[in-house]
Amino acid sequence: MHNSTHRRQFSKLSLAAVSATVGAALLASAIPASAAPATEPSDSAARAAAVVESATGTADIAASMAAPGTPARAVTATDGAALTVIAPEKADGALQAADDNGSSFGLTLPGAKDVVGVKAGSGTVVYPDAAAATDIAVQPTKDGGARALVTLKDDKAAGTHRFRLNLPQDASITEDGQGGFEITREAGEGIHVPVATIDAPWAKDAHGKSVPTSYKLDGTDLIQTIETGEETAFPVVADPKMTWGIVTGTAYFNKKETKAIANNGALSGVVSGFLPPGLNIYWGAHAAVITTTALKAKNAKKCIKVKFAAGIFIPGQYSGGHCK
Repeated sequence: MHNSTHRRQFSKLSLAAVSATVGAALLASAIPASAAPATEPSDSAARAAAVVESATGTADIAASMAAPGTPARAVTATDGAALTVIAPEKADGALQAADDNGSSFGLTLPGAKDVVGVKAGSGTVVYPDAAAATDIAVQPTKDGGARALVTLKDDKAAGTHRFRLNLPQDASITEDGQGGFEITREAGEGIHVPVATIDAPWAKDAHGKSVPTSYKLDGTDLIQTIETGEETAFPVVADPKMTWGIVTGTAYFNKKETKAIANNGALSGVVSGFLPPGLNIYWGAHAAVITTTALKAKNAKKCIKVKFAAGIFIPGQYSGGHCK
């Protein structure tokens, strides 16, 4: 990282999130504490939380309480389900989100030291100086997830951070074409639907100016690179967002199923096994455009993907990933 000596030195921190989405109204509630009273935040923890909350705001931070092994545990109710977010006890632990069926998704924070987390500010869990010139923080959010935030406090902070992903059983991860990733499961033969997403990352400096940042995947390790420069004002906040518990979203069809839709039409039995109850009527209303898109994808040696949003199925084409 190349940085001038005139940069401001006050810290911000931000990384990731788990938030359930696509049309569900979400409410946050706390799980009763059964642990000892939470540690009072130190001055450094309070400052770190203030910096984070100035970047993220506080309106969507979910209520949480301490529980055994965690400084913060929060539950968010969704339609017929509940999502539980658990912040790790230490900076090298794993942030976890789980549904009420026991399925979970998480990531291991990139702390180089086993700094104990403490809740400060309006509910931010902070791990001050978890790595050289770097703070880490976690914020459970009202939309069913949590942000895991990394603050580069000055030009001595590393510009690359590695997060080990803890994927759900039988899940795979695929680029979404927009700088992020989708975690999918097979919902039927040749049909994959997302159960979690990692949004494209963002980063900004102390003045709110965007800082270039990107991901690459190394196995199941997510590596984020933040590119600071001569004009960067520290601290820099980087925030990839992790989303868990998606019920609707985008379904990815492989080449065999794309061909079946193209040849037999979208109303064929190919999709009957993957659609959630109540969505069949919407699928039928868009069958013609879905069939046409599948035919175009087949002819282009690609596959069809279908996104559901606000009562509308939006078909498109893709290659790579599940398109085999």
